[in-house]
Amino acid sequence: MAAPASAHDALASATPAADTTISGDLNAVTLTFSEQPLAGLESGLVISVIGPYGSEVTTGTLNVDGSTLTKPVDVAAPGTYKLAWRSVSVDGHPISGGYQFTSTGSTASATPTASAAPSTPAATASPTATGTATAQGGSAKDTSPAIWALGGLTGLFVLAVVGILLITRRRPKAPE
Repeated sequence: MAAPASAHDALASATPAADTTISGDLNAVTLTFSEQPLAGLESGLVISVIGPYGSEVTTGTLNVDGSTLTKPVDVAAPGTYKLAWRSVSVDGHPISGGYQFTSTGSTASATPTASAAPSTPAATASPTATGTATAQGGSAKDTSPAIWALGGLTGLFVLAVVGILLITRRRPKAPE
């Protein structure tokens, strides 16, 4: 007898990676999965990053390019950031996880100048991860509001799928 196959997708890599330290500003987070998310369920895709002071630092819209999800962020302050994500596996099941990373803060330094012209912003440094950890799963001790919201939405999605399956299930006809 053959064993059942596991068809759930998994997080293959992330930038920044779990439990790493980045230096400089971070303008986006990128998550790459083993398969691309189920088409048509883009509203079920979420990337949320909570900053060291408890506020959301994600901005803009989530971009999906094949199996890669990218979300703009504004990570400039030093501290620990908590990232939570949710996707919809190709088999229709929601998958989610989370992890944390640390930022040393912005590397752009403001140097006073004698010129009267307004200064132009310094070039944004690209983040460099100081680890090679792969983001798999998340921290069970994370209790940020985003994690609870993701868990609640995931639960509602599962209940909706079960409800639809129960409603559309064929009932056997009684023998005549």
